[in-house]
Amino acid sequence: MKIIEIENVSKTYALRGKQKGGTVKAVSDVSLDVEEGEILGLLGSNGAGKTTLIKLILGLARLDSGTITVAGYDIVKSREKALSSVGALVEAPTMFSEFTGWENLKYYARLQGGGISDDRLKAIVSMVGLEERIHSKFKSYSLGMKQRLGIAQAMMHNPSVLLLDEPTNGLDPSGIAQMRELFIQLKKDLGTTIVISSHMLSEMQQVCDRVAFMAGGKIKAVKTMEEVNYGVDTFRKFSMECSDAEKAQAIIAERGIECRNERGALILIAEQKDMGEIVALLVSEGIQVYTVTKIKRTLEDLYKEVSR
Repeated sequence: MKIIEIENVSKTYALRGKQKGGTVKAVSDVSLDVEEGEILGLLGSNGAGKTTLIKLILGLARLDSGTITVAGYDIVKSREKALSSVGALVEAPTMFSEFTGWENLKYYARLQGGGISDDRLKAIVSMVGLEERIHSKFKSYSLGMKQRLGIAQAMMHNPSVLLLDEPTNGLDPSGIAQMRELFIQLKKDLGTTIVISSHMLSEMQQVCDRVAFMAGGKIKAVKTMEEVNYGVDTFRKFSMECSDAEKAQAIIAERGIECRNERGALILIAEQKDMGEIVALLVSEGIQVYTVTKIKRTLEDLYKEVSR
């Protein structure tokens, strides 16, 4: 079931300062669906249009054209209903610098009607790893700690959809790993749908079900992780280690299969169903095959391809 539906959405901003009078198209004719219960990565460099698209979903920026629905509700016509089950962290979290982290959460809990218990808040604080500093003033927090508190705020009303703009910004490697585990836990235990905008491609490869690549305000491609990792056709990349790489390369090349030698390991582009025959042929020629490994592509490689 589609929980977010974006159809032919565009947004143009007027330029200021020395470029006053000009315009820039931040989002250009974007269409994208988000499935209920999935983690979708919205990937691209700074200025690609990721933050603007999230703001449009949240109604924080006005659409020039197109439509967006969340849980079946139009974001323009029924914004309150559309966002009733949505939590979000967009850019830097807005908090009171003289309040402690706990006081900030309590304040925002009251704004939401006061129905959020202290036990619920404590559980969220634990999930984002802020137990030791939750009673310190917000102004003393590092950038990573501020991001964690912003995520805690977004989660406090147990939303079914989370929209997170660069949520791991400023986190150290252990903090990033903790956030990754949190996102996976929310999806697994609560069925939370999560949209994460990020430029950290290698990190997103570990957590997402699908990824949408943005560049120049446009969606360049949407891929499942199977497509990201291994491509969309029947051909795959394999690494093979064997006793005589030079002889093996010549035998494989005779079959019309792309093969190159990289520091003693053979890299093949072949159909998976043919690999058994290739190994059997090499063995019949007296070559010992030690390992055959399917090689994953990286998100960085694919992003370079689709952004051209």
